Amino acid sequence: MDREITTFRTLENIVDFENENVEIKQLAELFLTAMNDWDSNNQTNIFEYITKLRKFVGSPITLKKIEVKSKTNILNNACKIESTTSIAEMIKNAEQKIQENDFDKIITQILNYYNSKFEEIDFLAELQYLTTENGGRNSYALSGYRPQVKFPFSEMTTSGQQIFINKEYVFPGDNVEAKIKILSPELFQNMLYENLDFEMREGAKIVAIGKITKIINENLQKTCS
Repeated sequence: MDREITTFRTLENIVDFENENVEIKQLAELFLTAMNDWDSNNQTNIFEYITKLRKFVGSPITLKKIEVKSKTNILNNACKIESTTSIAEMIKNAEQKIQENDFDKIITQILNYYNSKFEEIDFLAELQYLTTENGGRNSYALSGYRPQVKFPFSEMTTSGQQIFINKEYVFPGDNVEAKIKILSPELFQNMLYENLDFEMREGAKIVAIGKITKIINENLQKTCS
């Protein structure tokens, strides 16, 4: 499975969650608005959208080309024109916020930033660490700890990095919110959903019980049958 962001939904999920870089977040939100306004049904792949945008506006994509395109054949291309309006706003904002007006470099900055965040998260979860008396760990766990993840529908396990939210470590018996990044997401494609319970294990020992609160990686989201 691709370990970089390629789809609208994954980018939307992580942009919605991450708030550290306000300038990049605002640019990403304009890009997502543009992609959402495009007239093709199920326009989900970021790079396919950019290819179609180049074909419509011209390459390289510039404010001047967008302005010219917006004045031609508006009725037949209303959704595309609406999409390019958001792209133009993104470029103008990027000039002010990150001193960049090259479309390709703006998109590269957006994706590089959110891909660096994606390295830490496939889904968000609430974790309940078992007490030592109930079979849990004998000591605290540091953020970045990598036990095995075991989902109830499969006997397979995978390593799962935990980045604790607003905590550096947790003790047996603690509750914590965490970002979870699993080592082998291809094993669980289209299988996970919100409120799914799972186990964190050290070998055969269960050290924590987790519940998924939000899927970030769209490829893991269970699809409706």
